[in-house]
Amino acid sequence: MDMDTERKIVLIHAFFGLILGVIFGYYLDIVGTILSVLLIGFILSYPLKVLSVKLFNLSNEEFLLKQWLGKGYFIFISIWIVTWILVFNLR
Repeated sequence: MDMDTERKIVLIHAFFGLILGVIFGYYLDIVGTILSVLLIGFILSYPLKVLSVKLFNLSNEEFLLKQWLGKGYFIFISIWIVTWILVFNLR
């Protein structure tokens, strides 16, 4: 996988993390432990892995779970939680 594709995957995950952070901050009042938040984030971001594989015609060998955790899930969860906290405190 080339660097351009990796950047696009990171941007897709960051964009959806931002959008979901705003949605969770404004509309949903979910209180839970850090493990439940990480699990919710995993469930919400896994379809982005499937979308990335189909959108960029990647094989499972090119985009393993380990690579997705580093390039997709970590970016998604970081931006999602920071945006969620910021929007929740500003509303």
